Amino acid sequence: MPIEIEKTFTVPQPIAKVWDFLTDPECIVQCLPGARLITAIDDRTFRGEINMKLGPIGTLFQGVIHFDELDADRYHVVISGEGKDDRGTGHVKLIMISNLTELNEGGTRVSVSQTVSLMGKLSSFGRGGVIQSVADFVFGRFVDCVQGKLGADT
Repeated sequence: MPIEIEKTFTVPQPIAKVWDFLTDPECIVQCLPGARLITAIDDRTFRGEINMKLGPIGTLFQGVIHFDELDADRYHVVISGEGKDDRGTGHVKLIMISNLTELNEGGTRVSVSQTVSLMGKLSSFGRGGVIQSVADFVFGRFVDCVQGKLGADT
């Protein structure tokens, strides 16, 4: 069952600086709790892992993300990803679309739309809002980190 997640946040920096940060896997992984970048497969494909707690179960997902679209003229990014949990009980697929908009009053608005699909035993956590709660928590931590890292030197 796919879960749709849409979020927006602002960063008090010029759009080019926010773009550079959000299209750099080394920067992104610093702001994802429990995530680790393992290796670059090529300039748009990366192998990594993320430790997640879904309800009462902690699991480690290992997988690959790929930058399908990187349009610097429109500040538009599409990322796809797929991973398997270390116990072999499920896997996850992700499509994430991000758009950056320069604000008239300064700063940048980041709009993110994600479709997350959990399969296998872990898909039962999609019911009852567990996945949505985890996604909200992780996204909140991500936003705080990005704002902290980019907001520090205005």
